[in-house]
This record gives sequence, C-alpha cells and structure tokens, in this order.
Amino acid sequence: MRAVQADFTGTYATEPAVPKDVTSHAPLTATPRNAIANPKVLLATTGQLPSTARLAMELHDAGAEVALISAGNHPARVLAFLAQCHTYRATNPGRSLQKAIRRSAPDLIIPCDERAVRDLHQLWRSTRDPAVRTVIEESVGPATSFPIVTSRHALLSLAAKAGVRVPESAPVPNIQALNAWIETHPTPFVLKADGSWAGFGVRIISDTSAARSAFTQMRKSISLRLALRETVLEGDHFALRSWVRHELPTLSVQAYVDGWPANIGVACWKGEVVAATCAESVATESATGPSTVARVIDNAEMLDAARTVVAALGISGLVGFDFMIEAATGHAYMIEMNPRNTPICAIRLASPRDLPEALTARIAGRSLHERPPRTERDIIVFFPDTWRRDPSNQFLHSGFHDVPWEQPELVRVLMRPEMRDRYWIMRLARKAWLKAAAASSR
Repeated sequence: MRAVQADFTGTYATEPAVPKDVTSHAPLTATPRNAIANPKVLLATTGQLPSTARLAMELHDAGAEVALISAGNHPARVLAFLAQCHTYRATNPGRSLQKAIRRSAPDLIIPCDERAVRDLHQLWRSTRDPAVRTVIEESVGPATSFPIVTSRHALLSLAAKAGVRVPESAPVPNIQALNAWIETHPTPFVLKADGSWAGFGVRIISDTSAARSAFTQMRKSISLRLALRETVLEGDHFALRSWVRHELPTLSVQAYVDGWPANIGVACWKGEVVAATCAESVATESATGPSTVARVIDNAEMLDAARTVVAALGISGLVGFDFMIEAATGHAYMIEMNPRNTPICAIRLASPRDLPEALTARIAGRSLHERPPRTERDIIVFFPDTWRRDPSNQFLHSGFHDVPWEQPELVRVLMRPEMRDRYWIMRLARKAWLKAAAASSR
C-alpha cells in the first residue's frame, strides 16, 4: 500500500461476527413516494473535516434544507444558509443527537465520521422514540447491518461471500490469533483497528518481530496524555470521551496487496446505488492516509463491488469504499468501507457523478436536475490539505483545486493555521508535548 504518488491506471479500464439474520436487500426500483420540495438533511460530525462543509454547500444547491450537528468550532458553521446548527457534545452524544433529530426533523441523516456513525447506531439501540429509530435506519440502513459496517473483518467476510474480490482477512482479538496468522502468512501484511480513520489505525507490518509490538500498541486505549493533547491542541473533545470510556479497539489483519490505493464514493438509497465516483490516489497524506490529490477514473470492478455490498446491507446515504489496485494485474481489491461521507462524495461532477444531486432527487421523489459540474478535469486537489502541506505542488496548477470560492468566509476559516499553530501558547504546549513524548519513548 504505497504512500507516494501512484502511477495512473490508464491501462486498466464493534461486533466482528456477521449476524446470521443479515440477508441481502434487493435494490429498489423507482418506487413512487410523496414528493418533498426541499428534503431536510442533517449532517452529523464529531470532527473538523472540510468535506462536511463542501457537502453542505452541494446539498443546499441541490435543493435540500441542510442542518448541522457538530462541535462549536467546526468550519461549516460559518455557512449562512444552514437551517439549524446544533452542538454535538462529547459528554452526552446520544442526547445531543436525539435533540438535533427531533428539532430538525430530517428526512436523512448523513454521518461524516466514524464516531458519528457509531453514535447513531448506539442511539438507535438506546432511544425510546420510534421516530428517531426510524429515521436512523432510513438514513444509514437496517439495524441488522450495524455490526458489519463498523467491523472491517465482518465487512470483508460479507463481501467475499457475495463474490467481491477482497484480500484474505482474519480477526485478531488476542496475541494468540495474531501468532496463528503469522505462522501461515508471510509478511508484509496489514493490521487494522476498527473505528479508526485517516490511516491512524493502520500499520503495514514488514517483519514479524514488529507485528507483536504493533498489536500491543494498537490494542491499548487512548492515554490521558494523548487525549489531553487532542483536546487542547486539536480542539477534539471526543478524545477525552474515549479515554473516560477506556475504549479498546477491535483489530483485524489483512493480506497485503502490492499496488496503489483507489476509492469510490457512492450515493445510495435502501440498497440501490444512485450515483458513484471512482478515483485513484495520486498523492496521500501518509503511507496509509487519505488522498490529498485524486484522479477520477472509470473502474467497473469497483462499481460492481460497491453495488454488491450496498445491496447486501440495504445501505442508504453516502458511503465510500477503499480499494487497492494490484500492480501486477490491475484487479481491484476491496479493503474496507467508510460508512459515511468521504471527500470525493462532495465533489460535483457531471452526471452520473453528482452524488449530492442524485441523493437529494431520490429523497425528494423528483427527476434529476442536470447541474453544471465544478470541473471537467480528472485531477482533483482537495482543499486545503495540499495547499497547506505543499503549496508548490504541480497539481495546484494543472488540476482542479476544490476551493469553495462562493463562500469567502468558509475559505477564510479553512485557510487559518491549525489550532496547534494558531496561538503562541498552543505552539509552546505542542513543543512541550513533543519533548515529553520523545523522552518517554527512549
């Protein structure tokens, strides 16, 4: 899984077990439903991803009434068109979500990070409000799918049974399970933690001596020092929640696929994919991190795989699937699913790659509106990641730089330095934290 710029594919067109009662959901045909002039959409996020703001813009432009539940410092809160803004409280996420759902009365809830996905699942289990439970299932899929979409191994197991090409995978609940894998599988292989994102819960293991050490580190709950760092320096109060709950991640292991990363974002409604965009990574943040530059491609194998899994789980909303394109063959191996909005989902391209429009039209029960695409180029440079990290990057000139110019206040907010670099006291605290971390690792 290469972290450097990838060659283009021009020659190639918390419950790990799968419940027995999960059955495939056949894709829906164009079933008549009551027309909704302006569908209400609630975006839910515990993070700070700029793609949430971009998605809000595209949904609003497609005719949706958009509300947001987030931390108070999310950049999307500067968008004046938002119908409502609710505070997502780390101290009581379930109550925050339920309050936002009742007040905004959404036709669809779109989670924008993994913690929001799990919080929605937990709210469905705990609430006594049948209306809240109904809108959650209509937004993300039936409750029987919840254990699968949050388990990397369970997802790959279901996909493999449905005929999707996936790497060999196994759960590793303990060191004995990891040892059993090591005895029968050569390196390299990949350790993954459920519920992680942006590549933070993924380790590529190149030798067995490092595997056990990586397993031990990844199985630990977040430390108080790291939770405080995320809270103070990154403004992420949900890290303290993880420390208080002593959350232990569930790990799995996957066979390594020698190639380069690709992904597909899909808009779906009750098991039917209504729009999709395939892309391959041109540049990534790290060896296992998300794309900062992507190239839009056509890949029938990726699209068929996504359709198969979406139908099997009866998923609704916006989801992304990650793949590895095998260098030797060009085959696309599904390696995981992101059960929430991903950056490529929010990029308005020509139909059938306009995901916000397709999803809004399906909810509203109307025909698709042909909207002018943001770009005809195939290279997408995500803003502000590349601009911040590599302002001299060639793709800023040759590709489409996804800057939301029509929202100047949002551009201003996104161009601000990270919180850890914004104030002198934060810079001082970061230096102290890095010094202490270096000392403890010796």
